[in-house]
Amino acid sequence: MPDPRPVPPVPGPSALPGATGVLVAGAGFAGLTAAIEARLCGAEVTLIDPAPMPLWGGNTRHSRNIRLAHDSETRWQRGGYPAAEFAADIERLVPSDNGLAGVLARGSADLGSWLAARGVAFEPWDEGNLPFSRRTAFFRGGGQALSHALLRAAGQLGVRIASGRIEALPPDWAEDRPLCLIVQTADGPRSLQAEALVLATGGYGANPDEMIRHLGPGAAAFANRGTPHQDGAPLLWLMAHGAATVGRPGDGHLVAVDARAPASDAGIVSRADGMQFGLVVDAAGQRFRDEGADVGSARYSVWGRALAERADPRAWLILDAEGTARLPPLLYPPLTAENPADLARLCGIEPGGLVATLNALAAHLDRGTPLEPPRSRPEGVPFAPPLRPPLAAIPLRPGLTFTRHGVAVDATARVRLAEGGSAHRVFAAGASMAGALLGQGYLSGTALAIGGVFGRIAGAGAASLADHGVGQAGPATDKLRQASAVPALQPAPPQPAAPAPEPEPEPWDEAARALSICNTCGFCTGLCAVFPAARLRPALGTGDLRHLAHLCHDCRSCHYDCQYAPPHALAVNLPAALAEARAADYAARLPARLPQAVFLLCLLGLPLMALLAIPPERLFAAGAAPGAFYEVIPHALMAGGAGLAFGGAALVLAVRLWRFWRQTTGPAAQPGIRPLARGLGAALRLTNLGGTRGCDGPRGPTGPARRIFHHLLAGGFVLTGLATLAGAVLHAGGEIAPYPLASAPVALGTLGGIAMLAGLAGLSHRRKRADRRPASARMEAADRDLRRALGIVAGSGLALLALRDGPAMGLMLALHLGAVLGLALALPFGKLSHGAYRSLALIRHAAERAARPGPRR
Repeated sequence: MPDPRPVPPVPGPSALPGATGVLVAGAGFAGLTAAIEARLCGAEVTLIDPAPMPLWGGNTRHSRNIRLAHDSETRWQRGGYPAAEFAADIERLVPSDNGLAGVLARGSADLGSWLAARGVAFEPWDEGNLPFSRRTAFFRGGGQALSHALLRAAGQLGVRIASGRIEALPPDWAEDRPLCLIVQTADGPRSLQAEALVLATGGYGANPDEMIRHLGPGAAAFANRGTPHQDGAPLLWLMAHGAATVGRPGDGHLVAVDARAPASDAGIVSRADGMQFGLVVDAAGQRFRDEGADVGSARYSVWGRALAERADPRAWLILDAEGTARLPPLLYPPLTAENPADLARLCGIEPGGLVATLNALAAHLDRGTPLEPPRSRPEGVPFAPPLRPPLAAIPLRPGLTFTRHGVAVDATARVRLAEGGSAHRVFAAGASMAGALLGQGYLSGTALAIGGVFGRIAGAGAASLADHGVGQAGPATDKLRQASAVPALQPAPPQPAAPAPEPEPEPWDEAARALSICNTCGFCTGLCAVFPAARLRPALGTGDLRHLAHLCHDCRSCHYDCQYAPPHALAVNLPAALAEARAADYAARLPARLPQAVFLLCLLGLPLMALLAIPPERLFAAGAAPGAFYEVIPHALMAGGAGLAFGGAALVLAVRLWRFWRQTTGPAAQPGIRPLARGLGAALRLTNLGGTRGCDGPRGPTGPARRIFHHLLAGGFVLTGLATLAGAVLHAGGEIAPYPLASAPVALGTLGGIAMLAGLAGLSHRRKRADRRPASARMEAADRDLRRALGIVAGSGLALLALRDGPAMGLMLALHLGAVLGLALALPFGKLSHGAYRSLALIRHAAERAARPGPRR
């Protein structure tokens, strides 16, 4: 049985030392850049984070792009965005003379190349999958991929990453002396001495008590879109003990979210949209804002703030059938009812109030009666008569992305003191100090730029202090390490047994659920062909799902780059869902193991029939004279049986492929020779397996090994087919099998069999070492069955060649032909047909891309 335990995508936690040169608190983007920069400067670095390992990365996991200055066009950004323009954009948000805007803008100019050198992959704009942007660069795979790349880079550089948190600093934290800190760990409090501290723990978005203290009881209803471990303890302590502060207490970047989404860590998929298509009402059923006033990109934050400013921040977006049809992909389908009163009761809205609101709108549309508040109509008139059921509703509440209330820093990222000056050994980066640059505004990608630029500045500054303390290698350092060593973190105590699992959803239902979340998120658009194709198919009908399932090459990059993969509450496991759907599609409602049963029946049945029907003196006759094969099985029977088996299987498969092509018709396509060649080329080259870089595995890029093994297997299979064809040509010319070793059929078959076995060995080895988390049990079984069948076909063919001069020739011939017959009969409903389905999916995808304007891959 394969090991079901998860393979960590990043280095696991280390033991906490007793002393370190630089302590970085927080393993988000700011903390990771600070830790890596400090380590590059030669310091001994310890990075701590209170979250479990799958949540390392903090709020960065929910990011997609970063704002970077650049003078000329790059592969990641269009046009140019000079540092002076970036600084001016910041200063429009927060006019000040602290000089930080210039520091940020200039520091961002080389941040992209610094990240790329650490293994971070950016999405090229020329592949046509991204919106136009000259100000921001997009991460390939989103913020989770960014976090994993930086965590791996930190581990490779020797940064110690440990589980733990600090809640307070020593009373003399601002003085020029090493910091004696208490770190809370799973084993209890541990003391740690650090020459310098970088605070990168984010804000306090996951601390409802603090939000309520600043904003009132309504803040209890806010969703925390980021990590649930961002309670702000050390930040709040600093602000209460002499640090200068920036920003407004309780202020943060707010958006309107679906109230049904997870209360924490839901990120971008929780975001609600479509207010301009309907009406937004409160619990009394009354409108409180013009729904059509804001339709630009700022509409998300406008609605988030509008909800947060109300005593009761709950609201509902009410839609008619036309408005519902206009909605973009969203996390959950709307609630529906046939009339306003039933919809109100379903949602918890006062029925009379909602009915009165809709009546007022009808009077406005019919007689021009004024509405209060007014209703702009840039997207057309909602609820235009006649009112068509069903009515729909999406529950809303404010969602907090990050807070903008923190400590002030100087240009060296040191924490400023309320009484003047700066702390010598305490630095801050990221959301802990972002209010100094963002104020109460927001610029896309800027929060991440702040974390990266000031993280690097803080890391370098902290390392300069560590050079004169425990960060400097030598005998004194080793003695201090030994004296202050602490026991390694122990594993967590056993958890109580989990309840019995719920029945697994049907394969197509789970594929639709997972892809709907992917369409709502959009972070993985550039990973492979599946995601841009899915965004062109928001309805995700059966034909759409079939196309997308076969377009997937099971590289599994999206699983490791997905912030919603298990153990997240949304539990998105797209590779497994699409693999289950493919396996169901191959079987076509037949028993899943039928192909294997057919193969075994032929493999064992033909030799058994030979033993029963052929006299032993003929079956076990030695010799490889011309015609010896046909003494065992007559040529007419061999050729006729093969023709019937392969012809019938090919006909059934062709019918199934034709139906597949008809059913998967999607968006506009441009058929032609070029899309056909592009699709077939992608199928033959396995382009979607990541090129020479490979796809992302649990520990980073996987390299081209899987493609090489696939090509060995497929190439060997083709060679064996050519060997059969060459034999047919020779037979037609009067030469009778078995053929000499130097003949084309023997040479091609031998090379093909060896290549097949080499490819199968490589693929089997990779499968044994593969992470089981993104695997589908049903497809794993189908893979094993196919590898076993192909191995038997190749092995028996080589064995026949080796034993054809001896008495085992007849039985080995029957065994080999039985294997080939079983493989042919199982073809239409087994995994071997995947190449045909995938080729058609790639051809359709190429035709759809050819019909789209703009750059194409």
